[in-house]
Amino acid sequence: MIKYFLPPTPQGGIIEVLDFKATFNMAVSEEEEVRQAGKGSPQIIKDDEIDLVALFRFIWDGRRVIIKSIAVFFIFGLVIALLSPKEYTTTVKLVPESSKQSGLGSLGSLASQFGLGGLGQAGDLSEGIPPEYYPEIMKSLPFMDSLLHYTTYMEGPNDTISLYEYFAEYQKSLFLSQLKKYTIQLPFTILGALKSQEPPVMEEGKSWVQFTKEEWKVIENLKERLSVEMDKKTGMITITATMPEAVLVADVANEATELLVAYIKDYRTQKAREDLEFVRGSMEEALQRFEKAQKTLAAFRDESHGQLTAMARTREQRLQSEYDLTYNVYSALAKRLEEARIKLQEETPVVKVIEPAAVPEKKSAPKRILILIMSVFLGGFMGVGLIFGRLVLRKFQFN
Repeated sequence: MIKYFLPPTPQGGIIEVLDFKATFNMAVSEEEEVRQAGKGSPQIIKDDEIDLVALFRFIWDGRRVIIKSIAVFFIFGLVIALLSPKEYTTTVKLVPESSKQSGLGSLGSLASQFGLGGLGQAGDLSEGIPPEYYPEIMKSLPFMDSLLHYTTYMEGPNDTISLYEYFAEYQKSLFLSQLKKYTIQLPFTILGALKSQEPPVMEEGKSWVQFTKEEWKVIENLKERLSVEMDKKTGMITITATMPEAVLVADVANEATELLVAYIKDYRTQKAREDLEFVRGSMEEALQRFEKAQKTLAAFRDESHGQLTAMARTREQRLQSEYDLTYNVYSALAKRLEEARIKLQEETPVVKVIEPAAVPEKKSAPKRILILIMSVFLGGFMGVGLIFGRLVLRKFQFN
């Protein structure tokens, strides 16, 4: 509404004159602005169909928002690509010795052709550990504990360093890790600092596995960096390792393979080794008894000088019988010992490494080009989402 003021009247008042035509024109213009704001773009949906020309025109009109969004995401992706630590990956391929033919007979070989080679063997542990259990073995705490204290060679002031020391110091030195720790994970960082770091006291006679908080972090990190896969058709086992350094990844992959092979052999030959140790101990005791009987008989004969009475002959016969008995027991146990050694050798599985770990020449991560492409894609998607969001908001405001 536009007001015109006339000169004051003799009584000192002011007369307001309303220009109704100007007021009407202003109201019409305001309504038109609101209507245009509500539309914001050509009508995209007409008669339940999408007008592609109007859609592309609408997106083209909002190109500045899209370009700004792409630029922001591109910069963010560039920072991630440049600051992300390098990772190297290597693999080890091995073939374990196949177990004895299962009760399925010819059906077992037929099932292996269709990728069911573990059928009938997964639940039978008498012939060894099925390859399907290898991933769980590698992620078990005893396995990780052995790998945690593995000492590897590193160039620097200290020639050797354990994996725990390496990752404990390595994780603290990462910029992105520290940035995440004091931004997104700040509440958890504060809560962790307030909690007591003293581990509980282990009671005598207990045999559980206990790790510190830092050791648990390194163990979880190692679990993510190591994996085992099995090809059910060929039976080949592939161990994959990922580490921040090329030489380190090859060394850790070989050590993990050796630990896994040692675990397989130890499990398969456990009964044979226990039998061997039992026979060896029994044979040593039998040898001591035999040597004692032999010395006693020899000493008695030396004392008698061949002149034996009836009582002396009776004692000699008894000593001779003890000598023969101890000799027979010792001889039988010596034979059993050789049989136990042969059985142990037969029970020891053969795990052939087809492809050992090699030092990779190229890094496997970060894939900087892929990160930048994804950043541009996400930025464009976010920009389009913003302009459509503004359109929806204007529609609500108009209504």
